Amino acid sequence: MTSQIKRINRCLILGWIMIVLILLVSYSVEVVKGDRDISYLLAFIAVTFIPAAISTIVYFHWPDNPRMRYYFVTGYFLMYIFVMVTGNTMMVHTYILPMVALIVLYHDPKLVFVSGLMAVLINLAAIILWKKTGSFRLTRDHEIQMAVVFMSFLGSWLATRIYDTIYRVNEEYTNAITAQKEELYQQAEELEAINGQLNEYSSELSEKNEQMRQMTMQTVMTIANTIDAKDEYTRGHSRRVAEYAVAIAKEMGYTERQAEDLRFIGLLHDIGKIGVPDSVLNKPGRLSNEEYQLMKDHTVIGDDILKDITMIDGLDVGAKYHHERYDGSGYPEGLKGEEIPEIARIIGVADAYDAMTSNRIYRKHLEPDRVMEELVNGKGKQFDPKACEIMIRLVEEDRVPRVSMDESKEARQAAQILSRVIDRAEASAMGDMQLDELTGTYNRMQGKNLIQDQIAKYGRGSIYIVDLDGFRKLNETEGFMVGDMYLKAVAEHIRALAKNIAISRFGADEFLVYMPETETAEEAEKVAGNLIEEIRARSRKDERYAKLSVSVGITQIATEKDRLAVAYDNAGKALYVAKQCGGGSYFCHRLDQEDADMDVADSVDLKALVDVLQKREHYKGGYTVAFPEFGKVYDFISSLAERNRQQVHIILFTMRELDGAVITQDQRDTIMGLLEKAIVDSIRNVDATTKYSNVQRVVLLMNLNEKQTRQVINRIMGDFYRMYDKKDVEIHYDSADLSRPAAL
Repeated sequence: MTSQIKRINRCLILGWIMIVLILLVSYSVEVVKGDRDISYLLAFIAVTFIPAAISTIVYFHWPDNPRMRYYFVTGYFLMYIFVMVTGNTMMVHTYILPMVALIVLYHDPKLVFVSGLMAVLINLAAIILWKKTGSFRLTRDHEIQMAVVFMSFLGSWLATRIYDTIYRVNEEYTNAITAQKEELYQQAEELEAINGQLNEYSSELSEKNEQMRQMTMQTVMTIANTIDAKDEYTRGHSRRVAEYAVAIAKEMGYTERQAEDLRFIGLLHDIGKIGVPDSVLNKPGRLSNEEYQLMKDHTVIGDDILKDITMIDGLDVGAKYHHERYDGSGYPEGLKGEEIPEIARIIGVADAYDAMTSNRIYRKHLEPDRVMEELVNGKGKQFDPKACEIMIRLVEEDRVPRVSMDESKEARQAAQILSRVIDRAEASAMGDMQLDELTGTYNRMQGKNLIQDQIAKYGRGSIYIVDLDGFRKLNETEGFMVGDMYLKAVAEHIRALAKNIAISRFGADEFLVYMPETETAEEAEKVAGNLIEEIRARSRKDERYAKLSVSVGITQIATEKDRLAVAYDNAGKALYVAKQCGGGSYFCHRLDQEDADMDVADSVDLKALVDVLQKREHYKGGYTVAFPEFGKVYDFISSLAERNRQQVHIILFTMRELDGAVITQDQRDTIMGLLEKAIVDSIRNVDATTKYSNVQRVVLLMNLNEKQTRQVINRIMGDFYRMYDKKDVEIHYDSADLSRPAAL
């Protein structure tokens, strides 16, 4: 607004001065011509130049003075009055027109109105004066003179009104824009200030992040050193692998940040060794199958430790997959080629190179030529071709990083503290050892978990229960030392059956075995037969093992979703059948039927039991109703029935979980206890019952016809469901008449 007034004031002053100069020149010419005298010129100068000069001086001291318009109008009217009074032509009235044009710039309707009124009055006064003095003869031109003056100011007044409206609208818009600009400028300044603070905070945060990253690196380094310290020959292994992996990655185009992340991943790639016993890590000789499996488990243990850590993407990937091989023969999942994550393929090459160039407890480091030979031969087989080729080039060009093992005192002490914590934790967990000390096989808990994992991995094969015949009696008669010797011998023979085998000592005289290669019942039975024959051969050759004999129960694995608990129950039923055939026998619980046809499956179980009972030799002497002596009960009852021409029915009751139900072992035992009570309360003293498996009971009914047998079964079922009303299990049964030549 101020600059606008200043510009208008400047235009008015300049216009006024130019008009005065033009008139001065005109009057000076008239003086020269003799039409006017010098005194008139001096008077004109006094009347016009003095007001103009005063206004100019005021302008220079106060250029944005809003009252300048009034100085201009007043001074201009002084000149206008002078020329109107002293002029010798009636055209002097037009001198007012330049002023009208200039004051429109002020868009001040009042100023134009007052100026126009004064101009009209001055012109009227001049016309009256001219008439009285007779200077002019009044003509029509005087009317035109008044009309021109009036119309000029009227037009100027209307233009000023319109201009003023437009100006005010523009001024409001301009003010709004200016206010917005000022607000934006203010916001920009505030944002600049905030940005400055953010930059400061960002700088501080970056510094703290870097400090945190350094602390994290030191922590990870400490953990890596502690892991390496578990193996006497792998000090610095994780650090070297990390640096070799970074060197390979940079050659492959990794950014600095990606390479730094890979360094973290490399440092922690062996973190799963925390879960491997020191006795296995530091064993100088060849590892057994179980020990080798424990060593291989460090990959999945590492994955389990790191799987929820999101600080670095892929931290768990390096730990889990660095032992996968490019040809698919690695572990834990047997991934092949590009299926293996790239960071794991890089670490795999770096890990193998360090293993070959470092001394290990079981061998010295390889010679350089042998290392290069192994790298070349392993490219595309064990190793990723690209990563391996880069490793070869780094070796040939002598650009393999040289890792210093020097550590600060603080780092060494931190590693010592962490190592002691781990040692103390391992010492407190000795009660839950992973391997059976006597046989070197997995203990019950570890074996159960491992075999279930193996089933999930392969989804095929067979489960075996290998039981030492008469083991309790052997310990009582021969002593526990002989019993331990027999257990070791059986474990040795089982281990020799196949390379890929999982063995767990599941009880005092029982081994649970999983072999994924035996996919059919015939193959499984052949393996069991070979085992029994090998043990028989040993007992014949070495008199120390003369009483060594085993029975084997077998069941098949159909899918990766099979549960070990169910397979163990089925193998247990098969073992019971094998036991009835005498020592040194095997029996297979077959899966020839569809899972949906459970009734047929029960019939198969019953048929297998009946076949064994009818084909075995009779026992002689007394009997007790116990699980291993059920055959004696059958012999007695069937002999009695045969002499008296009475019927003998055998009934097999089976508990099944309904879809979606999850039954624990304790709950299963409770349910089977209720079933036993229902049976005992429903049968007579001359009848017999015993456990057949963890989910089955067998009943022998003497001298009952089909109808009476059905009544006993209904009574048993009714009593059971009155005692157990939950909807998570069902009891199924199947029966056969043992009096007939072919019961089923």
